[in-house]
Amino acid sequence: MMRILPEQGSVARIMQLSKSIAILLAGLISTLAGPAFAEPPGRVVSMNLCTDQLVLMLADPGQVVSVSYLAARAQDSLLANQTEGLILNHGQAEEVLPLKPDLVVAGIYTTRFTVQIMKQRSIPVLDLPPAENFEDVRSNIRAVAMALGVKERGEALITQMDQRISDLSARVSGQPQSRALIYRAGGYTLGPDTFAGALLTLAGYRNVATDYGVQKWGAVPVEAVLQLKPELLVVGVYRQNAPSLARDVTEHPALRHRMPRIVEVPTRHWACGTPAALDIVERLIDQRESFLAKRPS
Repeated sequence: MMRILPEQGSVARIMQLSKSIAILLAGLISTLAGPAFAEPPGRVVSMNLCTDQLVLMLADPGQVVSVSYLAARAQDSLLANQTEGLILNHGQAEEVLPLKPDLVVAGIYTTRFTVQIMKQRSIPVLDLPPAENFEDVRSNIRAVAMALGVKERGEALITQMDQRISDLSARVSGQPQSRALIYRAGGYTLGPDTFAGALLTLAGYRNVATDYGVQKWGAVPVEAVLQLKPELLVVGVYRQNAPSLARDVTEHPALRHRMPRIVEVPTRHWACGTPAALDIVERLIDQRESFLAKRPS
C-alpha cells in the first residue's frame, strides 16, 4: 500500500504547532498552580485592583509593600482604609522593580508588559483570572493564600464565605424569583454569567437580561428595559458626584417613573470577586422581601 507522506514544510508546521501548544499548556499549569516558595514571601507587590483586595484580606502585617493606586481610592476599593503606609503603583515595571519584590500578584488581563518583565527577571508572579462566580472566588482565595504562605487563613475565609452564602440562600429558598435587571452607565447590563449576575441570582432574582439575549455583557436601550418589565432595577453607580453623558441613561425619566423599584449599588461592591460582595446580596434580599410583602396576594 502506498503511503502519502506530508510535505516537509507541513511536518515543520505541525512540529512548531505542537511546540507552541506545549508552551501554552506549561504556562497555564504554572499560572494555575502559582509560584512555590520555601519560605513565605516578605515583599509582595499587587498590581491589580481585585488582586489588591485578596492580598490585603489574607496577608500578614508587613508582608505587602505595594498595591495598585486604585486600591487606595474609596470609589473603587472596599479596602481603601487598609492601604495607609503602602506604596501605590500603576503597574509599571520601573515602579515595581526598585521595590525588590519576591512575589508579584497580577490579573491575567492587566499590566501584561510588566508581568513579562518580572518573569524575565525570574521574579515569581501569580496571575489571577477575574471571578465570574463563587467557585472562581474560592479558587482565587486558595491561590493567593498558598502563595502568601497562609493556606489555613485562606480556608478559614472560604468557610466563612460559604456559611454566609448558605445563610443567604436559606432566606430565599422556596420563594418565587423576582424579575431584576442590572443597569449601568451607557445602558450596559450584566447577565447571569458574570459575578454581578451571580450575586443577583443568590439574592433570589431572575436576571431578565437573558430575555434580551445577554448572558454576560451587553447594551440594553431604555425602550427594551421598559419592555422587559423588571420588578427591580439595580443601577450600578460609579463616582456618585461625577455626572456624565453615559450615566444619564440610568437616570432617564421613563425609568424613574415606570420602574416599580430602583436600588443604586456602588460598582466597587461587585467589580471584584471577594467575600465582601455578599453585603450587596443581603441588601438585595432586603429589597426583595420588602417588595414581596407589598405585592398583592
